[in-house]
Amino acid sequence: MKLKERNSDSRIWQSFLGGSKSAFQEIYFDHYRFLYNYCRKYTSDSALVEDIIQDLFVTLLVKRGSLSQTDNIRFYLFCSIRRKLFKTLNTKQYKVTDLFDSNNPKFLFEESVEPAYGDDEEQNRLRRKLLASVNRLGERQKEIVYLKYQSGLNSKEIAEVLGVSHQTVRNTLCNSLIKIRKDFEDEIPKGRMVVLFSSFFNEL
Repeated sequence: MKLKERNSDSRIWQSFLGGSKSAFQEIYFDHYRFLYNYCRKYTSDSALVEDIIQDLFVTLLVKRGSLSQTDNIRFYLFCSIRRKLFKTLNTKQYKVTDLFDSNNPKFLFEESVEPAYGDDEEQNRLRRKLLASVNRLGERQKEIVYLKYQSGLNSKEIAEVLGVSHQTVRNTLCNSLIKIRKDFEDEIPKGRMVVLFSSFFNEL
């Protein structure tokens, strides 16, 4: 996150802590989609995800007076939503339905119903190939790649969200990208690979 964005987040969060309704609404609408999409990678139960997100924002309102300052709202919310999600999925009810294992949680990228590039068959083929390549990664690898490229967190922030070391995140990310690029090394130049990779995560 750039310095300008951090300053903006710090200002918005401070306004929220001070009781601003508009600041709360801005936080909610700016980050809801990212939180929803992230949680859906762990469970197909959309109603459950919506309930967890609503509970998170209600908790923020109720505990507003005791919350700490932050200059990265998305990072703050991801730390909170992951704890809430795992706590819920670890209950007996959801272990049965989703077979959730917090020690080895399944993180799945799914194909969208509509083609991402309309009638461009070649682009859609490459996107499906990239989707398959990403899904062949280990569960932790997929989550780190997602948090980095789709959610915009840096390596240190990802490490804190996941409760691992910064070096672990860096090594995992590097190894993941090597594996993905290897699947395309005879098909796409490096420059074009970056474009495909970026557009893929923008659509998730």
